[in-house]
Amino acid sequence: MHPISNTPSGTHMVLIPCYNPGAKIEQTIRQVRVQWNPVWVVVDGSTDGSTVILKNLAMQDNGLKVWELPINQGKGAAVLFGLQQAQTAGFTHVL
Repeated sequence: MHPISNTPSGTHMVLIPCYNPGAKIEQTIRQVRVQWNPVWVVVDGSTDGSTVILKNLAMQDNGLKVWELPINQGKGAAVLFGLQQAQTAGFTHVL
């Protein structure tokens, strides 16, 4: 495995909205983290247990932040929520 990107950007971040992504989410996040820091995930009311996986990863990785919406609101709502949080945190660009 490649090393995780440790130099955080203060202006650019990666945002991943997800709903019931399954176990594949752990591998996906690890691969994205090799490329970028920070990475934020907005869990959109998932019911498949993936939230636990993501929160465990975030506890071990300062470059990963997980937001959890209590009920599924749709991808657009999850993205808008993440964009609002990013703007509040001072980010100017979100991928």
